[in-house]
This record gives sequence, structure tokens and C-alpha cells, in this order.
Amino acid sequence: MKERRHEKILELLDQNSVVRVSELVDILDVTEMTIRRDLQELENDNLLIRIHGGARKAELEIITPSNLELSHRQKRELSLNEKQQIARNIANNIFENETVFLGSGTTIELVHDYLTINRAKIITNSIYVFDKFKYDERYELILTGGSYRSITGSFTGTIANDFLSTINVQKAFIGVNTLNNYSMFNANEDEGVIQRTILNNAREKFIIADNSKFNKLDFYQFYDIRDADYLITDNQLPQDLEEYYSKWIKIIN
Repeated sequence: MKERRHEKILELLDQNSVVRVSELVDILDVTEMTIRRDLQELENDNLLIRIHGGARKAELEIITPSNLELSHRQKRELSLNEKQQIARNIANNIFENETVFLGSGTTIELVHDYLTINRAKIITNSIYVFDKFKYDERYELILTGGSYRSITGSFTGTIANDFLSTINVQKAFIGVNTLNNYSMFNANEDEGVIQRTILNNAREKFIIADNSKFNKLDFYQFYDIRDADYLITDNQLPQDLEEYYSKWIKIIN
């Protein structure tokens, strides 16, 4: 019941930015003391800010709008140790003869370095992931094609999306720019459509995010983390965030 109350409080804050204790008492049908305790716990998790008589939405860091999106080269140099750890965990979740989609991103392109299996079908919309696999005869490799975004090295648009909408994969591994509560964001709507399509067509959905991606916003909201299966992150994720997100998704770190 407490978890459901917390979810409802955060939903109301998403809608209205401010909620009052008296309103929450009526909506959730609990005592004022219970509501104040809930607000205190959520504030401790940096998910809201208590004010007199209620709470307001926490001020979130809003990162790069699309016209300031970081380049592939810039991203590649960030949090390398964390990316290597996550890439190893991704590789550990790919098994013999599986059909797998690997999305774009400087973490996911490291996965090839840690794979030890002998055969799999790899589908990707990333030229950098493709380059990692293209000379390795253990893998059947498919590049989606489509409109090329040089800033991320990914293929998007109608051609890519039409292809992905017709296939099913056992697993999809999709990176995010940011996570905020249930919502997953990136910097470009075309890439977001691609990511949503393949997640919907995957039997197991893996979300990829290092610890720097949490409690932030970016331009385009493309998926709800509660509809995914696993969140792969690094071992530097603060305990309070791990406990918070583990209510909705299994965390691998």
C-alpha cells in the first residue's frame, strides 16, 4: 500500500507540480500523519521537496536539448569504467543462438569485447556496433539501414522503423539519455521511435543506464520503465535510487 501511495503522489506531482497534504488525505484515504511520513520518505529519496502544507516537484536537471546533443566522440570519453562494467553485464545476458537487438550508444558498442558465445544473430541500427561485429564470423549481423544520424552513428526514420516493426527478437538492449521516475528520455524523437518499436517487439526488454542518467530530463520521452523487464546499470548507483527503481524493474549491476 505504501508503494502504491508513493506512486500516486508522484503521478499527481507530474500532473500539477504541487500537491497539498489535505488533498492527498482525501484522495488516498489515509491519515495526515501517514501522508506526512510518505512525503518525508520521498523527499529523502530526492523525488520531491516538501513545502508548507504539502510538496512540490523536485527541481530536475534538464540536460542537452537536441541542438546541443553530445557527439559520439564526447560521449565515448564519459564514465568509461561504468560503461565497461555495464557492457560486461549485457554480454553475460546474451546466450547461444539468440536473436538480439543492440541499440546505439557508446556503452552498447563495447559489448562485443566481452561476448564469449559461439553464435547469435545480432541486429542493430548503430554503425559503431556494426563495425565491432562485422569481421566476426560467429555472428549473423543485420544493419537496419535508414536515415543516418552522424552525431550518434545511428540509423532512424521510416525505413529503419518499418523493418523493425516486422521482426521479433528474443532480447533488446536499449540505452537511454536519462531516467526520471517511470519515464525514459533521449535527445531525438526519431531515435525514440526506433527504440520504442523494437522494445515492443522484444520478448525481453533490457534498459541500459549508468548512474549519471538518473533523475534527469531530456527532450523526448519514448518509453515507460514499468513496461520493461531489466535495468542494467553500474555498481555506483546510490542505494536509495536502486531501492526506488527496483519496485518496478529488476536491476542488474
